[in-house]
Amino acid sequence: MPATPKATKLAVMGHFLAPTSTTTTGNLQYKCKHCNSCISANIKATSSNLKRHMKRKHPSISTELINRPSSSSYTNAIQPSASSFTVTTKWKDTNPRQLRLTNCLLNFIASDLIPFSIVDSAAFRELMATAEPNYTIPSRKHLSYTLLPRRSAAVQADLKLKMQQAQDMCLTIDIFSSRDMHSFIRITGHYILDYTIHSIMVACKRFKGSHTADNIRHVYQETIACYNLARRVSTIVTDNAANMVKDFILPGMEDLAQVEDEPEAGGEEVAVTDEFVYLPRERSSCFAHTLQLTVKDGLKEAGQMRTVIAKVANLISHVRKSTTATQILESSLKFVLANATCWNSQLKMLCSLLRVPDSVLDQLHFPDKLTPHDKKIATELCEILQPFQDAIDSVQGEKVATSSMVIICIRVLRHRLQSLGRTYDWKLVATLQIAVEKRLAPYESLENFRLATTLDPRFKLDWCTEEEILGVRDLLSSKASAINPPTPSSESSPPSPSAKRLRLIEFMSSRKLATVSAQTPPSLHPEVQDYLTQAIVAEDSEPLTFWKENRHRYPALAKLACKYLAIPASSAPVERLFSIAGKLFRPERCNLTDSKFEQLMMIRCNSKLN
Repeated sequence: MPATPKATKLAVMGHFLAPTSTTTTGNLQYKCKHCNSCISANIKATSSNLKRHMKRKHPSISTELINRPSSSSYTNAIQPSASSFTVTTKWKDTNPRQLRLTNCLLNFIASDLIPFSIVDSAAFRELMATAEPNYTIPSRKHLSYTLLPRRSAAVQADLKLKMQQAQDMCLTIDIFSSRDMHSFIRITGHYILDYTIHSIMVACKRFKGSHTADNIRHVYQETIACYNLARRVSTIVTDNAANMVKDFILPGMEDLAQVEDEPEAGGEEVAVTDEFVYLPRERSSCFAHTLQLTVKDGLKEAGQMRTVIAKVANLISHVRKSTTATQILESSLKFVLANATCWNSQLKMLCSLLRVPDSVLDQLHFPDKLTPHDKKIATELCEILQPFQDAIDSVQGEKVATSSMVIICIRVLRHRLQSLGRTYDWKLVATLQIAVEKRLAPYESLENFRLATTLDPRFKLDWCTEEEILGVRDLLSSKASAINPPTPSSESSPPSPSAKRLRLIEFMSSRKLATVSAQTPPSLHPEVQDYLTQAIVAEDSEPLTFWKENRHRYPALAKLACKYLAIPASSAPVERLFSIAGKLFRPERCNLTDSKFEQLMMIRCNSKLN
């Protein structure tokens, strides 16, 4: 039986309209399946409204179907699913959702070091079309030459606004050359805002020409002018001496470096012909690099240990090349892999191997097995170097205060080495003691670190000798008076109970200012007197949390704490950028220009600022 005209009309309209509700006048409320536009009318009027709507909004879809005579064949001809008539409306460039997804795409490319050519990938386009059909994927050219610079400029503008809120800022500067002899200069900024440490990438760019002080000064001054930081930079942290210190490996592990995976930030360091004499105010050398030099000096006297370490390295190399040996170790103890050029990671690998039971090592069928004497020597080496490993770990944090740990680490190392010297009759221990006094002891006299340690409520003056206490106290008082001149105040709060010392600094004795001098000098700032009289806080406490809670009680000291606790003890934050830079300049990305490299680094490192 042929369909009636009304039935045919309803069938045709059903492919374009979906009834949603009934209006107050009794008419039906229809919605276009293509654009979700609403059409409210009775069935006759809706037919006319539909034709006008289709001509106006969807001209590519023929309205001929609505005007054809009714017949069962025609009705059947239009029965394909509504998806046959689907037309996707792409978002405009100004659509907020389009902009948001484009920024996410740029962040994805920069963060995961993805080539721009991914937007030409058929699989990627299919993924995006399935996930969001309305999104218009930008072309590779538009992404590279228009959207990337625009996004980088927006991130940099936001970075400038955040940096203007900082009262004092510390910069770390370094120069590096990759294995393909591409040189980079990197600058990071560190400051405390709202009692939270912020670390940002100020610049990471290709460095061309001779690595002279004049050329470095030009890049530095250009960066300072770009961000208007001339009056905000209070401290600079650089590498030691001629600005560069090479990574090194444990003696005896030289051959192992050839079978290890390529390190993230490898490459030969580049010497600079002059010191950073032009840098403003205070400058300090990277404490982590100085620690490495100290260990390196000591390992020159490794003696018999060198032979044992070489034997252990051969065993490790055998395990790395044998799937059977690897499976045996995995079933008994997790094997810590090492970076080929970092002695501390090799130390961790050595210690993890020494923890493997002899019964398991015997299953490896390694011809040159470790004797009990060999294991004893290797174990003693791990114990001797462990304090240096602990020190490096404590000064390489990025979101925590590390400047207050410099003097603490030096005095802990001095104390531990004295104890180890009474236990082990190794020339290595004596050499390390000499190296500590030669290389690390000068940090104890630097004003930045003396104030940072005192402003850490976990230490205060406990790190000082009896001869140092009055000098450090007066120094802190003069700094506080320069910010907030002292005024007569009420009596100080009574001393609070001392927190128990943890193992790291258990040899320190908790003291109070009242026990140092029976008579407080009139010039002593009242905030300093009150602060130093109070007992230390627990060692696992967060220093900046203390200052946030006591900012009204000690306003001048809180400002000083934000200045000195923001100083990083090492240039580790800036060095982490080089692992990224090296991966960006892979052989398959040899056409990456310097400007695009800088833009990608800006987005990757600063697009998620807190």
